[in-house]
Amino acid sequence: MNDLVTVLEQQNYFSIPFRIRKSNHLYVQAKINRIKGLFLIDTGASNTCIDSNEKDFFKLLSKAHKAKASGAGSNDMHAEISTNNTIQLGKWKKNGIDLILLDLTHVNFALTQYKLPKVHGIIGSDLLKSTGAIIHYPEQLLFIK
Repeated sequence: MNDLVTVLEQQNYFSIPFRIRKSNHLYVQAKINRIKGLFLIDTGASNTCIDSNEKDFFKLLSKAHKAKASGAGSNDMHAEISTNNTIQLGKWKKNGIDLILLDLTHVNFALTQYKLPKVHGIIGSDLLKSTGAIIHYPEQLLFIK
């Protein structure tokens, strides 16, 4: 293991493995409210979000969100918010997380064009920034604390 990994672990960062798929998307396993799911790591996404089609799967309660959302391939999407959730990536866990629910059909359609698995949601910059995230591409590790 290289020196950077050792230094980060000594600074109480948790390392979470991810996979880079042929589309160059970063895939990571996460648990939302103790339920496993597959997520993209997306530094360009402002918020961590769940596919609204997976609301029941993750047992999420939600209410309408005042803002409309936009993303690659879609604008002015209806958004809902689910408050007070738990997220876990590897051994790192955080309670009281707000999640945005969006229809990610367009994202999953694009992934299927590459014959890649569909995702349940996206880990966005809100979570990445608040945890001091570092993406280590050579080792395919996400570091957060």
